[in-house]
Amino acid sequence: MKIHLNEQAAFKIYILLHVHRITRRKIHKYLQTDPLFENLLNYSPNDLQSLFLLKSNIASTLYKSLHDRRKLMSLYDNFNQDSIVTWFHKNYPPQLKLIPDPPLILYYQGDLSLLSNPSISVIGSRKPSEHAFKKMNYILQPLIEERVTIISGLAYGIDIMAHKLALSHTSPTVAVLGSGLNHIYPKSHIHDANTIANKHLLLSEYPPETPPNRWQFPERNRIISGLSKATLIIEATEKSGTMITADQALEQGKDVFVIPDSIFLTQAKGCLKLLNDGAIPITTPEDMGNWWRSLL
Repeated sequence: MKIHLNEQAAFKIYILLHVHRITRRKIHKYLQTDPLFENLLNYSPNDLQSLFLLKSNIASTLYKSLHDRRKLMSLYDNFNQDSIVTWFHKNYPPQLKLIPDPPLILYYQGDLSLLSNPSISVIGSRKPSEHAFKKMNYILQPLIEERVTIISGLAYGIDIMAHKLALSHTSPTVAVLGSGLNHIYPKSHIHDANTIANKHLLLSEYPPETPPNRWQFPERNRIISGLSKATLIIEATEKSGTMITADQALEQGKDVFVIPDSIFLTQAKGCLKLLNDGAIPITTPEDMGNWWRSLL
């Protein structure tokens, strides 16, 4: 099985993450000493146990997987059938390499070139107010007209509103999932997910058969903010996944924009807190357009 060195490294990431669930952090730490996995096949089970801090039975299983030619051929067939981009592929989004804890592998359906487009993440409450869509539609018009890619998470509320707004204007949109591509969540958004996969881009760092798990949704938020030039928060309660994403965007050095609203609106309390903490208020489409033009 003769494959290019970078392709070999990509395949080894696939084995480590997809088959043995070794964490990203352990792999990133290992890559500091062996950037292309050139030494990985030289290690004994004991070496692997020590290098990746594994239980002995998992280290033994990993060793066997790395040296079982028949199994490797089968895994390589699966590797080629999945639409993936890894840390070692030239089309891995460079902006993600700059964030803390970047994903090592991304599974996708659709047009991967959208990740090269200028983009903004649009996020907010899963239980938005009755005026949320009106606010979003009003503020985002300049970016919709410029066909700036809207990135969100396909969740209830603001996320799906943002995708639907983009789709209604045939403007590009990217949905980053907190589950595998074969387990769309919530199921009520499957139709929109299929539309995005066919005409835009669905993205996940989890293998396709991974079901939704609660911890995966806040974890995927770092990718939403990491892919974007900035994050726009339409509405947010004080304790929510939106606030986690805002913190991650700030940690990544990204602008965080917030639409202010009434102090009596529950869905505005998180936004008002972010404004107190230094987020940038956006009150007119011109504010959004001016930001965009400043990037050109």
